Amino acid sequence: MNAEQNIWSAKRPLSLGFVALVLLVAGLGVWSVKTDIAGAVVTSGLVEVKSNRQIVQHPNGGVIEEILIEDGDYVEAGDILIRFDTEFLHSDLRVTTEQLLEIMARKSRLVAERDGAETARFDQVLQRETATAVAAELVAGQNNLFLARKNSLAREEALLNERRLQIEEQIIGAEAQSEALVRQLELLSEELVDEESLLEKGLSQASRVRALKREVLRLEGLKAGLIATIAERRGRIAEIEIEGLRLGTSRREEAITTLRDLQYREIELRERQNSLQETLQRMDVRAPSSGVIYGKQFHALRSVVGGADTILYIVPQDAPLVISIRIPTIHIDQIYVGQIASIHFSAFDTRTTPVIMGQVTRISADVFVDDVTAESYYAAEIALVSGETDKLSGLEIIPGMPVEVFVKTVDRTPLEYLMKPLVDYFKKAFREN
Repeated sequence: MNAEQNIWSAKRPLSLGFVALVLLVAGLGVWSVKTDIAGAVVTSGLVEVKSNRQIVQHPNGGVIEEILIEDGDYVEAGDILIRFDTEFLHSDLRVTTEQLLEIMARKSRLVAERDGAETARFDQVLQRETATAVAAELVAGQNNLFLARKNSLAREEALLNERRLQIEEQIIGAEAQSEALVRQLELLSEELVDEESLLEKGLSQASRVRALKREVLRLEGLKAGLIATIAERRGRIAEIEIEGLRLGTSRREEAITTLRDLQYREIELRERQNSLQETLQRMDVRAPSSGVIYGKQFHALRSVVGGADTILYIVPQDAPLVISIRIPTIHIDQIYVGQIASIHFSAFDTRTTPVIMGQVTRISADVFVDDVTAESYYAAEIALVSGETDKLSGLEIIPGMPVEVFVKTVDRTPLEYLMKPLVDYFKKAFREN
């Protein structure tokens, strides 16, 4: 009797255990088939400003003369951050401007000479600059040169005119002599006719007639000589007139040629002047956007900044914050724009800090390679869902904070999780090579 009771007492617990085991296995089977477990790609990231930090550089660089900011200062767009030394630029600009003023003064004088003006009219810009001693000296010098050249030309023209008048007087005298010779020839001709008539009658001597003929021939020779002299003097007058024209023409041609050369030089100087003025305007390093200064690279005055060197950074304060993450290349097929992500802030207490929800807004079109680790990855950006930051209860999110991100993927059952390695294995099994 006691043995039967012992057997019955052992069967009952075994039966109950077996039933419990069957129920457990059945429950696990149903759970593994009916229950969905959310998948996720786990990665780390950093909090960044959406527009990213602004790098402040200078295209030309220079020597620092004044530093107006420190790390942590808030600046508005357009505020002056650093001033470079501009003494050498001002010196170069002053020399260039003086050269340009000299050319403008020379051009005004040459235009007056080209046009044959009585006075030189200087450029209006040059007249405005006469307040400076250099410009006033240039204007006075070119005006004096214009008057000197004008007086020199007038003297040369006066000398030529005086020579022409002298020759004209000589021509008048020669013409008077010629007229007197003509009158003498007329009288001698009449006398010769009378003597020849008397010679035919025997009342005159042949020697007398021959003497008269010789005198007529001599006077005619003198007359021809006077005619040649008059023609030669008139030729000299023509030469003098041509020389007078040549003086004026030569002066105008010289002015035109010099003006053409000065125009090219003036264009070069104006371009250089504009370039120097623009460079001077850029010698103040200004804030490209509003934000907080950090990462200042130069701290001492007279430091030399090279062209395109990074001077400092500006972190915009009004731009929204985003999460920048790196996605391993093997998981890129599971990530898409619009995907939901859970964000855990590593800098805060994980026990009291709630999870913040975000959404994938951008994925890089190509892969990046880390220069240090040589790791390949895709860059992605996650925007915080509106209102999620209110869960942080006054905790401040600042750029540079580390975060851990769970990007939600496809839901799968526990059975699929268990079977996937086997399925992947058998896909590659029983294949040659």
